[in-house]
Amino acid sequence: MNPRKWRVWHRWLSLIVGLQLVVWSISGAYMVYFDLSFIHGNHLVKELEQPIAKKTLNSPISWVLEQNPEATSVRLIQQWIDGSLQPVYSVESKAGTQLLMAESLEPIELDRMDIGYIARQHYTGDENTKAQVSFIEDKAPGELNPALLPVWRVDFNDMAGATLYFSAATGELVTKRHDFWRMFDFFWMLHIMDYQDRVDIETWWLKAFSIANGLFLISGIALLYFHYRPRKKRRRSV
Repeated sequence: MNPRKWRVWHRWLSLIVGLQLVVWSISGAYMVYFDLSFIHGNHLVKELEQPIAKKTLNSPISWVLEQNPEATSVRLIQQWIDGSLQPVYSVESKAGTQLLMAESLEPIELDRMDIGYIARQHYTGDENTKAQVSFIEDKAPGELNPALLPVWRVDFNDMAGATLYFSAATGELVTKRHDFWRMFDFFWMLHIMDYQDRVDIETWWLKAFSIANGLFLISGIALLYFHYRPRKKRRRSV
């Protein structure tokens, strides 16, 4: 076995896997440093659930089902409508989800003002923070699951770059994002080497670099062996 060939292999392998090892170290350190609850943005919002006195409703669920025979699910929730918290029915069917006023069963269409007010109720930051509300019907941003469309997006001009997403049908909070999450997502992409969907932990890139890293370690061990192996003493000529 020629030590020179092992040195050449070790040198080339170090060039190939060295940078990725640095990336794995940095991305891994970031992902373990921050608590997942913080990364998920739980500190950005507060729960708004309040009990609803069903006895006071003039329109029971049976009326909702009678008016919507194709409904697959009916939920009684509370939502901010025109600046006040009101009981509403969330009716799901194959055609989609519709909000109905719990008293009159009139359909509700949430607008930009409603979503802006709802977002303010959820947001835990400074109430004077400026916010921009936009509607997304298609072409979801990379940080949002396309299955959640259509949604309302509310961007807050704060240090965290907080963004809250709300269902266009019900006004319920569906997810939240901020700059630390976005950085986490970027490092996650680098860590698993899935540069498109960022969900596949068995990419061929990851497998190839894992194998190369193993060969790098084997070549290093071989060089240690050649360096420390006992050498035969040369006989002196008489």
